[in-house]
Parts: sequence; C-alpha cells; structure tokens
Amino acid sequence: MMAATGRTIEAFRAPGVQSPGADAERVLVVDDNPSVLRFLSLAFTAKGCATWPASTAEQALELLRDQRFDLVVSDIKMPGLSGLDVLRAVKASQPATPVVLITGAPSVDSAIFGLRHGAYDYLAKPFTTKDIHDLLERVRRDRQESRIGLPAGLADELARRQFGVEALLRLGQLALNGVAPTMFVETVLEYALQSLRGAGALIALRENDGTFSASRRGDPGAVGRLSALLHSGFDRLVGTGGKDVLTLTDDAGGLSAMAAVIPGLGESMGVFGVARSLEDGAFVPEEKQLLLGYAQTTAIALQKILLRENVEKTLVDTISAFVNAIESKDLYLKGHSARVSLYAGETATVMGMPETEALMMSRAGMLHDLGKIVMLDSILRKPGRLSGEEYALIKTHPVVGDRILTPLRFLAREALAVRHHHERYDGNGYPDGLKGEGIPLIARVVSVADVFDAMTSTRSYRRSRSLTTARDEIVAVAGTQLDPVVVQAFYAIPTCRLEEISHTYAQQTDGAGAVAPSDDALPCRQAAAVMNG
Repeated sequence: MMAATGRTIEAFRAPGVQSPGADAERVLVVDDNPSVLRFLSLAFTAKGCATWPASTAEQALELLRDQRFDLVVSDIKMPGLSGLDVLRAVKASQPATPVVLITGAPSVDSAIFGLRHGAYDYLAKPFTTKDIHDLLERVRRDRQESRIGLPAGLADELARRQFGVEALLRLGQLALNGVAPTMFVETVLEYALQSLRGAGALIALRENDGTFSASRRGDPGAVGRLSALLHSGFDRLVGTGGKDVLTLTDDAGGLSAMAAVIPGLGESMGVFGVARSLEDGAFVPEEKQLLLGYAQTTAIALQKILLRENVEKTLVDTISAFVNAIESKDLYLKGHSARVSLYAGETATVMGMPETEALMMSRAGMLHDLGKIVMLDSILRKPGRLSGEEYALIKTHPVVGDRILTPLRFLAREALAVRHHHERYDGNGYPDGLKGEGIPLIARVVSVADVFDAMTSTRSYRRSRSLTTARDEIVAVAGTQLDPVVVQAFYAIPTCRLEEISHTYAQQTDGAGAVAPSDDALPCRQAAAVMNG
C-alpha cells in the first residue's frame, strides 16, 4: 500500500520541483476527479509540502490510519464515503489537523454543515493556484499564532468513543452477573445506539431449527430499512467470517449501515447491524472496529450466559430430585413440592408478573421444603401428633434450606421463599417473625400455594379438603395468615386449572386408586400449625 502510494506521489510531481524536506508540511488531498487531484498535488508540492493524494475517501481513511498529517483537503461529493466522513475520521483520530472541504455550488450547504461540525474552511470550485497558496499561508499563520483549535463537537465525539470502550467492559461484567440473555441483548443494542450515534440497531440470532429471532431498538423505520439491507447482503456478510464489517448504504432511505457476524454460538450464529442517517455521515474505521468488538463480546457473553444457564438448570434439577426423593418415601407427601411449584407459577401469572418472575416463583415452590432433606424419616412420616421436641426440629427446615442455597447466588431470591414460607402476614410465623409486606413477595406467593396444597392433599393425620372448600379457607385467613392480595390472585385461578394441578402425582392408596377428596379435616387455622411440618 505504501509503496504504491509513493509511486503515485512521484507521478504527480511537476518536473523541476524538488522533493520536500523532512520537515515539510504533510498534506493529504482527496478527490475522485483525477485532474483536480493532480492540480491539488502540484499546487501544494510547489509550496514545499509533502503531498499524499487519495482518489477515494476510503483510501484517505487507510492513509489516516497509518500516518499523521498537518492539513487535509477533501472533496465533499465522492462515490462511496464522502468528504464529511473524512472530516469525522480526522476529528476522531487527529483532532488538531485542520480539514478543508472542496465544494461546488450545489453542495455549499454541505460545506456549511461541515464548518458547523469542525471543518477549518471550504474551497468553492473553480479555484486557482493562488487560492491554494492563500489557503496554505492562512493555515500556517493561524497555526503559528495558535489560532487552530480543536474542532467543534470533539468533546462529544471523544465521549462517545470512551463510552464505547467502557460499554464493552460493562457488557463483560453484565454477562458475569448472570443476566438473562434477552436483557443482555437489549443492553447491547442500547449501548450500540449511544456509542455509534445510530438511528436503529438489530441483533438476529439463529435458532437450532434454522430460524432467526430478532431484537430491535431505535426508530422503527430505520430498523425496517436496516433489516432489508441485512437480508440483501446476508451472503456477503457471512463471507466475512466475523473478521470484518460489511458496509451497506440505502440511498433511497437516506441510511448508512454496517453489520458484523456474531460468531461461535455453538452451531448457530448471529448478525449485528446498526444504521444511521446519511446526514450524520457514514461509519468510519474506528466505529467499524467498535461494532466488531460488540459482536465478539456478544458472542462470548452469550456463550457464558447459556453455559451458566445449563449449569444452573442442572443444579436446580439435582436439588429438585433430592426433594422429590424425600417426598416419594411418604405416600402422603408425594408430589407436594411439584404442585406448590405449579400453584405459585399460576399465581404469579395472574398477578401480572413477567414470565421470568413467574418461572422464579415456580422454582421457589419446588425448592421451598428443601430443608427437610436433613430431617429424619421417622419424624417426617410419623402418623400421630409430633412431640414438642420433634415439632421444634421440623420448624428449623426453612433455615436449613436457606443455608443450603446460600452458596448458590443465582438462587438468592428463591432462598427467600425457602426461609420465609412459614412466616405469617400478622407476624406470628417463623423463623423470623416477619410481618405484612416485610415478608418477601416470593415467600408470600409460595406460602399461599403451600397452604392450599396441604389442605387439598390427604395427610397421615387428616383427609383432604375439596378444592372449593380449600379456596374458601384461604380467603378466611387472608390478612392474618396469608397476604390478601396474593390470596385474591390465587382465587382468580380457574377451577379447572386448580383441578388439573391437584392431580399432579395423584396420590394412591395401596394401589386402590386416587384418594377421594373429603371435607372432614381440621380447620385451616389448626391445620396450618402442623401442615407440612
């Protein structure tokens, strides 16, 4: 690249003009018209400058990446990237270098736009050798008198670049914190829009069945045009192998766009695209590198998140298996935690909680009796009334369960339900005597589900109640034992759904069939003292 550029410089040099000295001003001239480019090169060389010609903005950006210049003179209207993009690239990488934009009459407005965004001045066509010499003398004089300051908007530009780098670090930390994949992707899109001045951004991830699921942020119109551009350029984008950025332009829609592959998602892949208005300029190399950084960070982070989810699911399944194993030893407890899990999830859904919250409530229901793992079978399966000592031991199971979950930080919310599902709304529960809304909501939800399943299941000390009677009983203790808001939500669950859940792990008696529901049970207030320990 450099050798070829050197030959080009010699080709432009006029006969009899000596090569500039080592301390000569370095000038980059950019124009897609060969005659104008030759004229500019000769004019600056005649004034003792070392001149680098570039016939496209893209070539100019390559030179800017490797070298520093004392002056950049660029045409505005060129195929591909424009002089305004050259201006942005200089402002980002060499902010003290003045940029002069060349304009014809139709593009004076663009030149004025450039002045507002940090250009030193502009040259209107047609211009003469004297105009070039006068411009150079003015630049030299202003530099000597320290009147060439940093360009307008530089602070904002640098702040965006700094935010882009910080965002990559934040995303890495976010992945380590165990955020959900959907929330992570939404955060990536938000960061991309801020740091790249995007009008719209899109991440599409390919599922195992070959279909794509997309997350979008920004102006719907811009996102729609971006999606069409990604679709038309998909094969070329895949061809980059995730090592380069594909630049896309929608002149009709007034958009400049770029896209990168999100690599390495197992056998899958993803696509990350950002678009902005052409009025804000095309994307320069530094921005393309930032998008590559976002794409690669997203790939690594999603792999970590998905791996962690698999590990966490395995841990939860293992713990749940322990709970099921304990309950399976007792005909009357079999399936209790599974049903509490379903009741809790249904209640959360009726309360309008997001799916992720409802799943967490459901998981808490499955784990709520975890502490009973360490209890003696002779106590858990004792057919008669527990002694005071045995009852005191059973009452420790919420604390034991909480202690078991403490090292698993991703189950911190569920651990609250494990510890507090025997608290009472009036403050007379255990182990901590919490009251009202001082009891974590997740525990209040699980508590209602737990009480309801205890009443509708046959135990060694009593027969089960019907679903209708049990619902009326939990209403009767709303505000004393149970949270009235949660009870109201539970009451709204359709009876057919309650019936369906109640048959989960349907209880059998010596192979004779399901235990018939019965109303001859202790009142709920009495049953609560001994129910489920």
